[in-house]
Amino acid sequence: MNVPHTSQSVSPLDQTAIQAVVLQAVRTANLARDAASQLEVSPTAPLFGSASPLDSIGLVALLLDIEEAFETLGRPIVLSDDRAVSQKRSPFRSVDSLVEYIDRLIQGA
Repeated sequence: MNVPHTSQSVSPLDQTAIQAVVLQAVRTANLARDAASQLEVSPTAPLFGSASPLDSIGLVALLLDIEEAFETLGRPIVLSDDRAVSQKRSPFRSVDSLVEYIDRLIQGA
């Protein structure tokens, strides 16, 4: 009896695709924010820190949304772990830094 092969192949994700996922998560986060606290939707946008309206709870919610999006793409990642927190420069400071961090996580997976 032949059993069909059921594993799905996962296509590679480049930084452009990763950035698109992150920016979509920022757009989605903005749907729940009032006009005065909207997040900038751009590759250079600050995500966390004094230049961003995002507080720590908002950051965690955004990271969870991004993790869920990558899970849906067949690329499960964990963003808020000891590796991220222990870095000298936070990977959560901007969209660009988060995209680079996610790219490193995916390449190392």
